[in-house]
Amino acid sequence: MLWVGQAVNTTGLMMLVPVMPFYVEQLGVQGTAAASTWAGVAIAAPALALTAVTPLWGRVGDRIGRKWMVVRALLGLALAMVVMAFASSPLLLVVGRLLQGTLGGVVEAAAAFVGAVGPRKGRGEALGKSFSATATGSLLGPLVGGALVGSSALPQFMLVVAGCAAVAAAGCAVGLREPTPQEDQPTPADSHRGQARASRVRWRSLPSSAAVAGAAACAYFAIYGLIPVFAARIQELEPARAGEWVGALHATMWGASLAASTWWGRRNDRLDRPMATFALAATGCAIAIACQAVITEAWLLVGPRLLLGVCFAAIAQSLFLHVGHHAHEARRSAMVGTANSFLLLGQSLGPLLAGPALALTPPSAAIVALGLVGAVGALLAARVARTRPATSL
Repeated sequence: MLWVGQAVNTTGLMMLVPVMPFYVEQLGVQGTAAASTWAGVAIAAPALALTAVTPLWGRVGDRIGRKWMVVRALLGLALAMVVMAFASSPLLLVVGRLLQGTLGGVVEAAAAFVGAVGPRKGRGEALGKSFSATATGSLLGPLVGGALVGSSALPQFMLVVAGCAAVAAAGCAVGLREPTPQEDQPTPADSHRGQARASRVRWRSLPSSAAVAGAAACAYFAIYGLIPVFAARIQELEPARAGEWVGALHATMWGASLAASTWWGRRNDRLDRPMATFALAATGCAIAIACQAVITEAWLLVGPRLLLGVCFAAIAQSLFLHVGHHAHEARRSAMVGTANSFLLLGQSLGPLLAGPALALTPPSAAIVALGLVGAVGALLAARVARTRPATSL
């Protein structure tokens, strides 16, 4: 149920992302700079909204049940997709995307649920399998978006996604089972003391919390900031078939991410040092991003996109696993939500800043800058990895 819900959610979230500059042009935006700016805003809107609300949803999930946060996020996606399907201007599209972020958040809700239900030693693999659903949706979304952009079938597909999200929400409401107190609390005799301790556990209690936050924000800033810049780069290389190339190369990236997600999870279980995995993957992402600035043939971008997809698969799941090891059961959703807010901060600021930057600098220079930001995230994660290994509260 979680896997299907995440796949549907990510399909709806990502179907427009790689072709957003082309889609906003169809809504009346004229000029490359204006299209890139509107595209950056539309891409960033869900992450920006979710950055603000995800800690709140995490606290609500800790109180009323994590499965209901999954159901709420899927219903929110259904509503947002209906609004986007009928959007007749870029402003209405941004409104729908903001709604998608405010009411969404399937990924972190599912991660908190997995963390509550799964045994600690198998949590990494469970998260890896969970994130393979994200990769699946991110693979299908760009393929469909790239194929349908420019036709009336794209809004119709948004309505199909809305219907699937509503069905998935109903399935999760019926099929997901919250862990019982005995399953969710490792030491029932210490329950009262554990709850008191949990109330004192905040983000700053996480070892090297500032470095963890910075690593998360920088990694996602670089990866998601690349999206509007990448479209402009492909426009330079293949102007006649830019939409097809963008969709295909994004699908290449996400196909690699799908293949690698579970492997990274097993690696985290085996080594039990998720921030070391994060540092390794962030380094690979930074290298893959920077390479795309110097390649002059679209087909040669397949290699860097494969590397970016493989390494991207490790980022969020490693961060959530690291935080989950330190979070008390009673506050796991809130802590995972806070961790996700730093990812979302980078995910929103990257497109917001990178899109308008194209009016001042060529795409290749912007791509190099994004690679450097990704390298900073890798260095911060390596600093965290050198501290004491994660231990569960």
